[in-house]
Amino acid sequence: MKALTLGWVLASRERGGSKRIVGIAAGVAVGVALLLLVIAAYQALGDRSARSTWPLDSAFKTGEVAELEFGDDTVWVAPSGMLGAPGDYYDSQAITRVSIAATPQSTVAVPGIERAPQPGEYYASPALAALIDGAPADELGDRFGTRIGIVGPDALLGPETMLAIVGADAAAVEPMLGASLHAELSGVRFPTPAYAMIAIVGGIAVLFPVVVLISIVTKLGQAARTERFSTIRLIGASPRLVAVLAALEAVVPALAGALAGVGLFFAVRPLAALVEIEGSRFFVSDLAVPAWAMIAAALGTALLAGLVAFGTALRTGLGPLGGSREQQERRPRWWSLVPLGFGAVVIAAPAVVAAAGLDVQVPDVAVLVGFILITVGLVLAGPWLAAAVSRFGARRANGAAGVLAMRRIARHPRATFRSVSGLVLALFVVTVFAVGTTTEIVDEVADVPATELVPADALVANLGFEADEAEQERALARVAAADGVDRVVRVGWYDDETAGADGEQGDADDASADANGETLGGGFVVSGADAAALGLDAGSAEWLWIEQPYFSPFEIGRDITTAPMTAAAAVTATPSLVTVLTDGQPGSRERARTAITTSGLTVAGLPATRVESTDASATRFARQYVSLAWIGILIATLISAISLSVSTVAGMIDRRRQLGLLRLSGMPAATLRRMVVVETALPLATVFLLTVGLGFLTAWAIVVALSGGDRGVTLPDVGYLGLIGICLGLAAAAILVVFRTVRSELPLTATRFE
Repeated sequence: MKALTLGWVLASRERGGSKRIVGIAAGVAVGVALLLLVIAAYQALGDRSARSTWPLDSAFKTGEVAELEFGDDTVWVAPSGMLGAPGDYYDSQAITRVSIAATPQSTVAVPGIERAPQPGEYYASPALAALIDGAPADELGDRFGTRIGIVGPDALLGPETMLAIVGADAAAVEPMLGASLHAELSGVRFPTPAYAMIAIVGGIAVLFPVVVLISIVTKLGQAARTERFSTIRLIGASPRLVAVLAALEAVVPALAGALAGVGLFFAVRPLAALVEIEGSRFFVSDLAVPAWAMIAAALGTALLAGLVAFGTALRTGLGPLGGSREQQERRPRWWSLVPLGFGAVVIAAPAVVAAAGLDVQVPDVAVLVGFILITVGLVLAGPWLAAAVSRFGARRANGAAGVLAMRRIARHPRATFRSVSGLVLALFVVTVFAVGTTTEIVDEVADVPATELVPADALVANLGFEADEAEQERALARVAAADGVDRVVRVGWYDDETAGADGEQGDADDASADANGETLGGGFVVSGADAAALGLDAGSAEWLWIEQPYFSPFEIGRDITTAPMTAAAAVTATPSLVTVLTDGQPGSRERARTAITTSGLTVAGLPATRVESTDASATRFARQYVSLAWIGILIATLISAISLSVSTVAGMIDRRRQLGLLRLSGMPAATLRRMVVVETALPLATVFLLTVGLGFLTAWAIVVALSGGDRGVTLPDVGYLGLIGICLGLAAAAILVVFRTVRSELPLTATRFE
């Protein structure tokens, strides 16, 4: 207690001591709040995935296929709008539709609802229910049936999620794309172990700048503390008492700041929940952190600050005059480069193995270990590199500012590099995220004529196999009768091998051929009149063969290849697609979509336009992680700016005596400013290219290794250069803040003691 009282008296009576304590507490509060937000975001990411992946095939979630039979203890489930399959749409808004076939006595629990819906019934999420209530029934509501309830949060990504759980017959659900039989409906926190590893790496990438920020703010006023500790050593205090005082002085404000950080976390949590991932915000309850984690974060931060202060005070070994002059740091050793080099090897090894296709099992944890080693290695190697460059530069410096800055860096490489370490880590994180996101390129809607791809506003649906032809024709007639539908185009799939095997093609002279007389391969078949309605030139042909890519959403850069086809070959085509052309009005397209859904037509997937199929072609999980990467970039950049400002200003205040002596000796303030610029810019410039290069290597290694070599990265667009410019701009802004400090904190009277 006496040590605590003595420490408080010394700190509070010191000039600016109260402000320094408040600054430490405020910085720790911000750091702890960000730390808890990162933990909460990681937890929320898994929870959201678990709530949204329950309809997916069990083979996707577990890698195993169970032998099940349809009955009271199983249900057929077919999700749309997931894993690249086109979902339902209304007025360009994507709707996830989960079709469920269950017996009336089904015992399978469906997340978010009371019971499985029967044919003609559905549950809607709150957002979708509001949309349905505000839209004409024949454009949206009728395609689902009778609403019997609202989907609860247990099955929703977020408040804006558009989800319909629709009851249907087993015969209608089974042929749908992605349909599977389930005995239990539960999601997975991460779709694959690779995504879980990416989430961990991303969380650590954001945590490192936060840790650097906390370490910087807890060392505010270190020079002033050294002077005070030398004073009490002069009056008889033991080195251990000095170390205890140093620890208490660090622990108390750090603990107060950590507790304030917990409160700040709860205050900003509703704002953080407003961030949209995959088109929906978080539920506030998603951003939850266990109580033990909050306690551990608060106590751990305070304890770590105290232990570092205690160890530093003992290691420094202050004597009665220990703080009267600036002491030179211990020179960094070459072995500080080892973690960086070893980390690069560790993270690159699994990527090289995957890219080369070698049959060697490398655990995914190697990526995590390599990433941590590189991140820590940058901080450890930076002082050695800065010291080496400064010694080289000191021999070639001309002006006073350059000479002083180089000598300062050579004497204090750790202190000078520490001021820019947050910015270096931010640059590394930004590069990793920016390069990593290039693996998921969002396809643009192909703006091409109808002679290359199917018209962009045409609705296309895949037909189910083994459907009753007569019933299909009656269903198509009902679709054609819908208001606003101009034409229903029946599309078959022709396979010359299948046609020949069936023996239905007729004589060899009747075989379909293109203009060169060659037998046609696999492709789509439409009537000549339907081809003209699509915008193709069928000439006088009764049937037209169309090259396969015509109904895909991706541009091919040329007109599609077509050829006239004999009727004998056309009748062998298997019904494959149905394309609905409307009068172009949005309401007509939605009525046609509703008609297809409710007509009784057996389809393998919901109808969608080429524009909507382009949107669905990117995998949902990859898009989600790309969005999170940009949030990580923002957080890392802002933290780096704060760290640089705090550390640089703190360094100026701690060096008040030395800088004041330079001013007394006649050095202009402008020269001091140039010296500060060199001290800040040189450590950053020393590792700039190294940091960017390691960021590229890390991003490539993570993507290639965790995808098994299936994915790669490319050079980022000009947006990356903009991000680098923002980082450097924030660094310049921090230096401008220091310029004001040089004048306000260094009046000539500040060094009258000399």
